[in-house]
Amino acid sequence: MTALPDIPRLYTALAEWLAVVLYAQSRPPRFARKITLVASGMLAVMLGVFLEATGEVPIAWWVPCMGIAVGMQYLYLWITREENWLEAAYDCARSFILAEFAASVEWQLHCTIFPQHGGGEPMALFLLLLVYSGLFGVMYGLERKRPHPTGHLDVSNTAALVAVVMAATAFAVSNLNFLNGEVTMSVFYIRTLVDFCGVLILTVEHEQLREEALHKELTAMDSVLHRQYEQYKRSKEGIKLINRRYHELKVQIADIRAERDRAKQDAALARMESGILQYEAENKTGNPVLDTLLTAKSMDCQEKNIRMTSVADGRALGFLTTREICTIVGTALDNAIESCAAEPDPEKRLIRTAVYVQNGFVMFRFENYCAQPVELGADGLPAQSVHGGYDLKSLRLVAQQHGGSMTVHWENRWFTVRLLMPLPKEK
Repeated sequence: MTALPDIPRLYTALAEWLAVVLYAQSRPPRFARKITLVASGMLAVMLGVFLEATGEVPIAWWVPCMGIAVGMQYLYLWITREENWLEAAYDCARSFILAEFAASVEWQLHCTIFPQHGGGEPMALFLLLLVYSGLFGVMYGLERKRPHPTGHLDVSNTAALVAVVMAATAFAVSNLNFLNGEVTMSVFYIRTLVDFCGVLILTVEHEQLREEALHKELTAMDSVLHRQYEQYKRSKEGIKLINRRYHELKVQIADIRAERDRAKQDAALARMESGILQYEAENKTGNPVLDTLLTAKSMDCQEKNIRMTSVADGRALGFLTTREICTIVGTALDNAIESCAAEPDPEKRLIRTAVYVQNGFVMFRFENYCAQPVELGADGLPAQSVHGGYDLKSLRLVAQQHGGSMTVHWENRWFTVRLLMPLPKEK
């Protein structure tokens, strides 16, 4: 059986760089885009130079050299991405075993199709481009196609340990036959198969972690929806009682006026009646759910010495369910009230709410005074808990379900949440 050359070191360096950059895309960057690109370029050069320089080292030094190369990838992930050391170790293990598999597949095909050609010849480079672009392109598509949880993927000690041990085991087993000194096609077959199994196992583990994280997010969002709906039902019953009480007060005022006719009493009673009429006219938007929510939140604001103004037209909100309206209005105003309640100056505790229709779209706009800048994460949602995490994500989900969008921004000490949704076309 003819001995065959092993994978060129530059091929391995390229596979390792592509794999680590691929899995790094799923993590939020720690620095600006230009800095991240420079760091990625530096990693490519360092891997290429180091692996090429250590290509002729004795077999006893080969494993330590590979360990140093893996250490470079680990530092790249830990430094340039918003992840802790466990997450960096987990991603590094996944990228390393994927790189081993990609390099093994490419070189096995090379030795099968034209074993007499060197790695630097045009046909060899074309095959390298074809295999790497196809394999890493498929992996990139799978990473992007699957939904990802917001923020960090929770990686436990056990999950990180399993990934590292699995990658190390696959690497050791796949390269065990190279200790004999003679490289044959059977050695390539074994290495490729073992590396494929390693990639498959780590992919399954990643899917389990991802599904668990998504389940936690959905549970948290469902809790938000349920809480807002329960608040709405309690507010509805409370407002009914208040309306009944105000009606009784109106009757009492009429009785008092009939019995006494003093000027001062008439003036006082007139003021009371004016206040009642003002209450009855308040938050009459044309949508009973929106009326209840705005009235209930107005009462919350009064208790916390917050001034809330609202201009709302709810007549076009029939395409939204009660739960959806509760989620949008209740959650946005809860976050605004929580933020304003922390403002030490009562004069600056301000909330502005607007709901209106324009050019075939419904716009929800919620603004509140917020002196401290609000940092937005990679997903466009606030990183500070005072303006909600999962809560605002539930608003965006409602908007997207109706073909709309949500934008969040902080400017000039005002925090603004906007939801824009198209009105359903009349049938």
